[in-house]
Amino acid sequence: MDPIDSLLEPGETLVWHGRPDKDRLVRKQYSWCFFAGVFLGLSLIWAWASLQRGTTVSVFVALLFVAIGSFVVLAKTREIMAARKTRYLVTDRRAVIAVSWKKPNIQSFAPKDIGPIEINNEKDGAADVVFLHSVEYMNFTGMRRATNGFIGISEPQKAKSALEALAISSG
Repeated sequence: MDPIDSLLEPGETLVWHGRPDKDRLVRKQYSWCFFAGVFLGLSLIWAWASLQRGTTVSVFVALLFVAIGSFVVLAKTREIMAARKTRYLVTDRRAVIAVSWKKPNIQSFAPKDIGPIEINNEKDGAADVVFLHSVEYMNFTGMRRATNGFIGISEPQKAKSALEALAISSG
């Protein structure tokens, strides 16, 4: 059975489907992983040198930096692995974002949930199709608006057309 078929409800018709471009995601995360890898390597050297000298505070701080570097490397790796297991669907009844990595997470959006549809193009040809704008929140750079949609897809115009047709079908 095709994994996409398992996401469809009885009687539902698939209009469009896609997935994140994993190569694009790797390219976007490469600089983070490189920086984190260098940071982790230097932290390991520092931790080893501190252990040789036997200074407790220095060992503790070095191990803290090793933990931070490890966390960043692993977090970026997890993002890439999750993207490989992500599917985007537009059916005649709803839009779906399904991530089947570790614990399956399926988000379903009814036509009434679809807001203004935006395409955010990237230099490499892929794009994000944003169709749900949630509440604003504050972070250290100022006000942000959380968005949801199909991230890093290769056919953004087809996805946008399918979403527009779905949104129109409800009203």
